[in-house]
Amino acid sequence: MYSVKLKINWEHKRVKHAIERMWLRGISVKEIENTIRKGKKIKQKETNLIESFYSYYSIVYDEYFYEKEEIHKIYPITVKIW
Repeated sequence: MYSVKLKINWEHKRVKHAIERMWLRGISVKEIENTIRKGKKIKQKETNLIESFYSYYSIVYDEYFYEKEEIHKIYPITVKIW
């Protein structure tokens, strides 16, 4: 079975805002992973970022695929409550 590893980059400088929003909204890292894996995804036209909707919140993130290493790298931008 072909499986790609999901890698969320929490060290990138753009992620600081997402971490602050997670903390303020009481959303855990595990919930972020579930949202990215299971949520309904929409590509934002103006920014070309992905927004994944799940439960009562959504995650806006940038993503990159590295086929040689079989890694799907995610850079969370922000967390929204709706």
